Amino acid sequence: MHISPFLYGLNGGNMAIGMSDTGQNILKLAVLLVIIFVFVVYVPPLFQSQPIVEVTECELASETIGNGGVTSISFTLKSNDQNSAHSIVVDFSSHELVVFKLGSQALPKSGSVWKYTETLNPDASHTQSINVWGSLENGIAKLAYRIDLVFYVDGKEFDRKAFDLTVQR
Repeated sequence: MHISPFLYGLNGGNMAIGMSDTGQNILKLAVLLVIIFVFVVYVPPLFQSQPIVEVTECELASETIGNGGVTSISFTLKSNDQNSAHSIVVDFSSHELVVFKLGSQALPKSGSVWKYTETLNPDASHTQSINVWGSLENGIAKLAYRIDLVFYVDGKEFDRKAFDLTVQR
């Protein structure tokens, strides 16, 4: 009677040792797969740093206004730092006929950039609305202005947003 080497394993016919080697290999493979799963699923979030501050919402209320009209840009800032307050600066830039105001007061302006500043407390959220006035030069019926926002935390840029505002007669 001829018995296949497969049944006895490749180790000289000792079936018990052959099965034991196969079992050990399967066990090693299972442990390896569990380790890979842990590294793929659980380890990366440990190394992904959450931003100190993030812009969670930012929108232009109306993309079109009449000449001399007003709309607003609102944004929400969220602090992910539970221990420290942070200095926030938002730079607004656009055409010279676009003006940015907090309520009825114009934001401070440095060159062609309007600045909004805020101290964001630890683990806090803050929503702010900035009024935007737009006008046209004489003889122009309609014009689209680009509005750029640059967000800074403690002097370092962390986000940018851009909108198009159309002003028409």
